[in-house]
Parts: sequence; C-alpha cells; structure tokens
Amino acid sequence: MEPLGVILTGGRATRLRPLSEGMPKSLIPLLNRPLISYSLDMLAAAGIREVVVVVGADDDRTGPAAVEAAPAGMSVTVARQMVPRGSGDALLSAGAALDGRHVVVAAVDTVLGGDLGPQVRAFTSSKYDAWLTLHETDRPKEMGIVVLEGDRVVDLVEKPAEPRSNLALVGIWMLAPAAVEYLREHPLISPRGEVELSGTLEVMLREGHGTIGGAVFPGAWHDTGTLASLLRTQEALLDVPALVASDAVVERCSLGPNVVVGAGARLADVILSHALVAPGARLEHVEGSHLVFTADGQVASA
Repeated sequence: MEPLGVILTGGRATRLRPLSEGMPKSLIPLLNRPLISYSLDMLAAAGIREVVVVVGADDDRTGPAAVEAAPAGMSVTVARQMVPRGSGDALLSAGAALDGRHVVVAAVDTVLGGDLGPQVRAFTSSKYDAWLTLHETDRPKEMGIVVLEGDRVVDLVEKPAEPRSNLALVGIWMLAPAAVEYLREHPLISPRGEVELSGTLEVMLREGHGTIGGAVFPGAWHDTGTLASLLRTQEALLDVPALVASDAVVERCSLGPNVVVGAGARLADVILSHALVAPGARLEHVEGSHLVFTADGQVASA
C-alpha cells in the first residue's frame, strides 16, 4: 500500500501575527500562493497521491483551499482537530485513515527546496518504525536534535541544553504502522497538555520500543513560522525584484528587492524593500523595509 500523506495545519500561528489574525496558517501567502499549496506539491513530487489535511476546529477555509490546490491525481480529505493539543494529537485526528499505513507527516510551515521522494522511498523500503528528515542548523538548542550513525538515529532530544550534533528536525516525520500505534497507546503529553509527536518518538527510541532512521535533506530548508523567516523564505524563492499580483494596482511606486504584493492590493507613492503586502491591503505614501502589511491596515516589522 502506498504511503499516506498528512499535513498538519492547526496551531495558533502566534509568531505570524498580525498576518495570521483572521487567517489560518495554511493560507498565509508565500509568493502569492497559500502555504498549503507548497506542502501538497512536495508530497505529490515524492509520489504520494493520498493526503489527509488536518485543520483546526473552526477552520472552514483550509479544506476547500487544499482541494483546489491539490495537484492532478492527488486525493485530499479533511480531518478536524477539535482542540489544539499538539502535533501528535493532530496526526491522530486523521483517525482510521492511518490504520496499517506508512505515513508521511508534514508541518504546513515547512517548505523544502528539492525532492523528498528519495527519503520516502528509503523509509518505506526499510524496516525502521519511523524516519526523520534532517537539516543542519545553527540554532541546535532551539530544535529537536538528532545523532546519526549511518542512517540510524541513535539519539533524539528536543531542545537539548548540550546538543550532540547540529542535525535538526525540519517538520517532516515518517511513521510506520507500529509507530502510529505507539503514538496512540503511549503519547507523550507535555506540561501544557499537548501530545508531542517528536517527544513520543524520542521516548520510543530511548526505551527501546522501536527504531528510527533518518537522513540529511540535501536541498534547502525554509521555516516560515515567523514573519522574519517568512520574508527570508520569500527572498530565497523570489527570482525577480518584485512580484505583483495581476489585479493589484501600483502607481508611482518603487518596489524591491524582495517585495510581494497580493491580489487586489492598491499601492500609491510607496517605496518598499523586503516586504509582504497581503491581498487587499491599501498603502499610500509609505516607505520602509522588512515590513508586513495586512489587509486591514496593520503593519509589522519582520
């Protein structure tokens, strides 16, 4: 049976405020495309044709957007996490769709530059109970950190005080049926009451209840979980000084480098660099850099 893709889109996205106010994280624009579209494209390119998108209890927008953005040949269904209780609980919200399946889980704010397919195939052809996609980081104390021996994970620690490597989890987890069942039966619950996916795998490994493989992803890893990192990702992916939606109105403006203007926005007498203008925003006589403008007129430094 082919692996199942699961995209986690919930969470409060507090680090993306004010852009995320009134907008699910999955619909945050990156180069005028919603973040969910990048996750769907990544899974499709890896050969995954069946995807469950997990949304928050009150999110009625992500599901239709995911169905519309799904590449040809991909089926998308929606599962709902009724209470925001962490990544592990979000995954389990997919319910019976997980039964007996190898599962490739993606956080919607992770954007990879390259092909995830080789790692998916390495995992599904192995005997590992789980697989972690990794990338080097210069902030190892802030992330889940792994020690590899070949393709075998021998140590996994969330936010270690004394990191043993600089190989970080990137927001892609792969679980075989045994690991899914372990998560169901032995979830690690944080002091905040959240079911931690990485933490549960850490316990599974440490207590000898399963094996974990992993490999360093050779392409770029972009984290879009903050306004600053969203702008950095925008800059890395943008191949022109400025990208302006076809129906936006721009008059007497100087835009670039790294400026994206969303659909329906109207700009007059504006000078911007390193900026994101949300769809529908109105700007006049504005000059600045490293800024995000929302549709309702809020401005945030990034």
